[in-house]
Amino acid sequence: MELFQAHPVAVFLGVAAIIVGLAFYFNWRRRKDLEELAVSMGLEFSPEGPEQHELEASGLEIFRLGRGRKASNLIKVRGGAGEIRVFDYRYTIGGGKSSQTHTFTLALMANLRCEVPQFELKPETFLYKIGEAIGFKDIDLPAFPDFSDKYRLTGPDEAAVHMFFTPRRAAWFEANPGLWAQGAPCHVVFFKRVGHLPVSAWQSFIEEAKTFAAEILR
Repeated sequence: MELFQAHPVAVFLGVAAIIVGLAFYFNWRRRKDLEELAVSMGLEFSPEGPEQHELEASGLEIFRLGRGRKASNLIKVRGGAGEIRVFDYRYTIGGGKSSQTHTFTLALMANLRCEVPQFELKPETFLYKIGEAIGFKDIDLPAFPDFSDKYRLTGPDEAAVHMFFTPRRAAWFEANPGLWAQGAPCHVVFFKRVGHLPVSAWQSFIEEAKTFAAEILR
């Protein structure tokens, strides 16, 4: 009877060990593939990301959310506006069965020569439009109705946000829908979607981040 009762426990432990082993393998494989990509592009790679205290000190909202914050798989790029750091990032919100871990692949630009206000830019959704209808307003750019239709733009200093989003910058975002960006003094973080980008998409993302830095942050 004791042997029979032990079987479900053994099965559970075996399945758990397989899941953990697969997670370690896929993380290792991702790290190796990104390292190989960096070498092929002549770029510097580190399995560790930027220090968390440095990210939090940037003032960017994404680096202050949740717990268990962790950056990894860092590739450094030289861009027109200075160094660009591309890396994986995660944080967890909630607890127990209701906890959720959010993951991203980010491009962080720091020590910028242009003045950057606190802002958040994200794709407009139906839910945001409902929120605006009941009083939760975002910042519209009247000269660029397509921009305001595609993006939700918010920030504590509306005048500063308007000054930053010049016609050239607004037109660039109009032509590149579906992006997320956050700004804080001397910092901008840029990403394409929630979730880690597959390794196969990193090279094009790096090139897009370089273009973003050269055309938007100069």
